[in-house]
Amino acid sequence: MDGRPVGSRRSNLRPIGPVLLLGSLAGAGAAHQVPGELGPGVRAAPDGAPPPSEVREGVRVFLERLDRRAELWPSAQAQLGELLDELDRCWKSEPPPLAEVGGALLSVASYAMARPPTPADYAGGEPRHVVRRAGKEHLDRALEGERGAQLLEWMAGEVLVLSGHHPVEQRYLALAELTARRTPRAKLALLTIARDEGDPLRSAVLELLPTWPDDAIDSFLVGLLDKKVDRRSGPHPFNLVLKRIRDWEAPLGSRASDLLVRRLAALLLSTDWRDASRAIELSRGLVYERSVPMLIDALATWQRRQEKGTGSKRILNEVARELRRISGRSIGLNPQSWTTWWIAVRQGRVAVPAYGEDPLKDRTQATFFGLQPISDRVTFIIDCSGSMKWGWGTEGHARFEEAIEQLMHYLQAAGEDTRFNVILFNSEPVRSSSHLVAATADTLERARASLLRRQPDGGTYLRPAVEMALQLDQAGGFDPARLEADTIVILCDGETTDGPGWVAPLLERIAAEARVVFHCALIGHAGDGTLQQLAEGTGGDFIRVGG
Repeated sequence: MDGRPVGSRRSNLRPIGPVLLLGSLAGAGAAHQVPGELGPGVRAAPDGAPPPSEVREGVRVFLERLDRRAELWPSAQAQLGELLDELDRCWKSEPPPLAEVGGALLSVASYAMARPPTPADYAGGEPRHVVRRAGKEHLDRALEGERGAQLLEWMAGEVLVLSGHHPVEQRYLALAELTARRTPRAKLALLTIARDEGDPLRSAVLELLPTWPDDAIDSFLVGLLDKKVDRRSGPHPFNLVLKRIRDWEAPLGSRASDLLVRRLAALLLSTDWRDASRAIELSRGLVYERSVPMLIDALATWQRRQEKGTGSKRILNEVARELRRISGRSIGLNPQSWTTWWIAVRQGRVAVPAYGEDPLKDRTQATFFGLQPISDRVTFIIDCSGSMKWGWGTEGHARFEEAIEQLMHYLQAAGEDTRFNVILFNSEPVRSSSHLVAATADTLERARASLLRRQPDGGTYLRPAVEMALQLDQAGGFDPARLEADTIVILCDGETTDGPGWVAPLLERIAAEARVVFHCALIGHAGDGTLQQLAEGTGGDFIRVGG
């Protein structure tokens, strides 16, 4: 292989039709040569493109034989490129052959991949990776423009919904493409799958629904709370609704709120403290006009139970803490005091914070992978090595993408007074800016787009990134006046190339003057002690996270 994308180059073979490709792969191509090069009984289109059904069949047999006879791969690459080029030509027909071309491209881009796709599925050098990558490139082109919109409609209305008619790997890929674009038809398809307990895609769809705020989806998720939980059938409904509430700074839709109010009215007053505790968290999905009266009623009920010896101190404090979070006031456990405050709010004599605000929480308490750096001058050092392409849990995206999203959430919560810069490191470090910049909305939008354009690759050379963050000169000299950040946050997902031996000498040399604190997060369990030493040596925090 020469490293170029399959289908973007021409082999030394002349263009041939799908029947010839199949014959060549089977070792009998010459037997099919007839005028028009498409095989007996096949008539070429005016532009020379073969009938789409023939090309789709060619793709099917090609992949089937390649799957059985992997040793054919070196000679098959050029043939795959020719097939994909023929699909491109077929796609220009009138009307566009949605099922033939779409089905063929989905089958190539999802070859040997019976699960939701991740970036790692397209990043390797094995034949299956190369085949998928080539198919994905052609599929992405087909999804552009007006014809691409038609193809998306077909994928939503046929591939996703008609589960028995399409292989599961094609449906997983269609699901990924549609949820990335979020068309109205895609929403309906997702809800159809989510309601079908026998659909193999149901668990994956349920995990995706909380990422798509919409009243119909919100209503469906809240409705799941009334269903009997089968732990074998997918994620817990409570976790799904809670994820929707936590991830989006917007209350649930009106219909979903109506459903949730009826549900919470019973749960908050349940004699099972676990029900009440879950209800308190779920109440954050409601506007304050609906959640506060219920919380005050619950506080009164649980206080009476406490006086009778049947209450729960934990629930009392959880309700009071939630009211305190909403109001920004420390009124205590007295329901009447909270009622007086709420009457004043309703009369307009007292202001209540906007939905989603947390007035008692210091803005510097925003978190990044569980770390809580208390600072308004932060440098982030984020791993951009090849292993950061790996998937993050069940979220359907890479570790690197998760890192950028968590970085953006942290900076948004920290506020515009926070100044920051970002260093990405793999075989060498790259800095977003030489100076710290304010975390304004425009700055964050540009930073997010710029960072996500980077593709994880290469080794894990952390030391040069740390030296860059500390503003060391080429000789390793340190000048405190050059260092703007007082906090450095590091995210890494494995052993570093340099190992930990350099950390102690560096800190011994500069820590007293620098007074910088390192907070470090390690993804997984493959660390070598470097992050721990940086954190412990400067009084910072070190945590391990999954992923």
